[in-house]
Order: sequence, then C-alpha cells, then structure tokens
Amino acid sequence: MGLFKRKKKMQEPVSEFHLINTIATPLIPFGDNITKSDVVKICIDRVASHCSKLKMRYIKEIDDGTQTEKKGDISFLLKHRPNELMTPSQFIYKIVSICMLNDNAFVYPLYDKFTYKLKGIYPLKPILVEPAIDNIGGLFLTFYFEDGTKYMLPYENVIHLKRFYTNNDIFGGNNSNGDHEAILNTVKMNDALLQGTQRAMFSSFQIKGLLKINGMLKEADKQKQIEEFNRALEKAIKNDSAIIPVDNKAEYVPLTADPKLVNTDTLKFTQSKILDYFGVSPEIYSNNYNENQFNAFYESVIEPLAIQLSEIFSNGLLTDGELERGEQIIFFSERLQYASWTTKVGAIEKLMGLGIMSLNESRALLGLEPVEGGDKRLQSLNYVDASKANLYQVKQDDSSKNESIDEEK
Repeated sequence: MGLFKRKKKMQEPVSEFHLINTIATPLIPFGDNITKSDVVKICIDRVASHCSKLKMRYIKEIDDGTQTEKKGDISFLLKHRPNELMTPSQFIYKIVSICMLNDNAFVYPLYDKFTYKLKGIYPLKPILVEPAIDNIGGLFLTFYFEDGTKYMLPYENVIHLKRFYTNNDIFGGNNSNGDHEAILNTVKMNDALLQGTQRAMFSSFQIKGLLKINGMLKEADKQKQIEEFNRALEKAIKNDSAIIPVDNKAEYVPLTADPKLVNTDTLKFTQSKILDYFGVSPEIYSNNYNENQFNAFYESVIEPLAIQLSEIFSNGLLTDGELERGEQIIFFSERLQYASWTTKVGAIEKLMGLGIMSLNESRALLGLEPVEGGDKRLQSLNYVDASKANLYQVKQDDSSKNESIDEEK
C-alpha cells in the first residue's frame, strides 16, 4: 500500500518493539454496534455536517496580531483538495464522523518520496490500532485494516483527533472497551421500545373475529363456508360497507384487540439520552433551531472540535520553526451566517464602522453577490486611535479657548 511510504527520520537503530500493556490496551472501535440506530446516525450527521462548514486555512500571525494567508502546497490542499477523493467539506465531515463514532480519528499526511512535498492528507479507518514503543522510547501505532493489511507508523507522523480523552494517555474513549458501552444500553433500550410499538401495531391488524359455523360439517363444507365469508368480506370492503351478510348456518363472533403502545414520554426519554451523548439538542436534531439554540450547540460541540482540529493539524503539518514564526492552521467558522437578519445587520453596522469588514464581506453575510471595488474597508471618523486620544482632546480644548477669546473681543 503506497500510501504509507514516507521520508524516514534519522534516529538511533531500533532493535525491538514491545506492546504497551501498562499504558493502554489495543484500541478496538466497535461503533458498528450503534450505527444500526437511526438516531445515532442522525446525531453524528448533524455534528459532522456543521463541522464540514469550517474553513481550513494556513495563516501566519505577525507581532501586531494581523493574520495573512500563506501560499503553497499546504494552503492549496487545505482550501481546495485535501486528496484526490475528497473536497475540504467532505474531508472534515469524514474525520469528524469517524471521531464521533469511535472516539478517535486518524489522518495520514502523504509526502512525495523525492521532493518531500505534501501530496495529500488521508483519513484512516482501521479496525484495530495497537500502540507500541521501541527500545529508545519512540511511540508507534500499528494500524490493522479490513483487507488484512497492517502498517506501523511513528505516532508523530499521524494526526490524531480524540473525543472523551480522559481514561487513556494515547486514545480517546476507553480503548478496547470503548465509551460506547454506556450508550449501547440506551440504544438497545430505544430499539426494544420501537420494536414493541411495531409489534403492537401489527397485532392490531391480525385476526379480528371468528366465523362460528353451526352444525356438523365436513372439512370441505367448512372450507366452502370460509371462502363464501371471505368473498362477502371483500365485497363489503369494495363497496365501502360496514355490513357483512351471513346466513343462519354461520355466526361471526368479533374478537376485541387492545394493543398497548409505548407512551411518547418514554420514547422521548430514551432518545434524549442518545442526543445528550452526542451533544445534540432536539432542535438541532430536527433542524428546527433558532439563533440562540444554534449558538449553544456551536459553543458546546462545534467550537471545541474546531480548536482541537486547528491544534492537531498545525502540529502535524508544520515544523517547530514554522510554529515559532507564528504560522498555524486554523479551522475558521463563518458563525454569523447562522444569525438572524437583525443580528447580521447590527454586526455589519458595528464592524464596518470599525474597518473590520469590507463591503463585499458584508454583502456575502447577507447572501448578496460581490460588487466591483467592494473589497475596500470603510471606517467611521467617529473613532480615534487610543494612543492619540489625548492629543485630539488637547486640540479640541485649544479650539474652544480660541472661540471664547474671539467672543470676548
């Protein structure tokens, strides 16, 4: 598998590897157990879909806090094509979905073996990840895939996104046990309730009554009576009639069916436990949220993921020297896009007056097309540089004094 061919780093000779049994047991994602639930799938989709709207940018921050976007191979991949199979939004959706499902997501940066330029960044989906250290303390991960292949990679060559990072030093979740065990019971309970509701509904469509045939009849005569009753029933249904005629040889005895359905509150309770596990509110789940509800979802779920993604991609794709020079990879959010019209207009009035937004940026926020010359930034003259405020005030005082002298004359 050519994907894992990468420049080897200079290091001391390695004579042996051994499993880290004292630090962590192998990571065995068992998310497939919960993906059968439509509630789980929708929750993961909601989080991944909103994360996919983040914009990956390679920027440099200078001493005064100004940010400029870097050019080059890394910037192009992040903005346009992370790899030959995915767009940026698809790439983010993929890694966030994997992380929400397995508490871990791994991304492998592929470099050209001759030029060492970054060729692509690829999400990995192993069935097992096994940590190991060499005899000089280097950390390695062995990835096992469904096709039977396995690859050992230095941990520093892998970008690792984690969730529920508490019990284990390397992986998110509980490793081979997995934190999904907690939610799996709720998913099973929810499925059992739905199946019970389904069975109750089906039972209401079953036998509604008995056809009591008076007298001693042969089996063939009984079958004939049943066929005649079925024909009468079909005719009554066809004619939209509630009356079925029978002769004195037969008597229809109705059976009362009283299926017990699960109450709505119980179903909502089990579903809400699944939603809480993924940090998705009922409004976000049903795509029927207002500005405040989305802001709460963004700050509690999307923003922490965006911060972690920015950190791990900066550390995974940039050198220490580049980081020291203020270069970093940021997952930006156009959060105001989800605000109400009133909030957008208010933000434009404030931000344009401070010179923060250009005319075209303001138009984009309102869903309007850019205009020629709209990249200029306008600023209100009502604002003054804080360092020159005293000088400005002195000039104002001098002007007032001069005006008073003129009036006295």
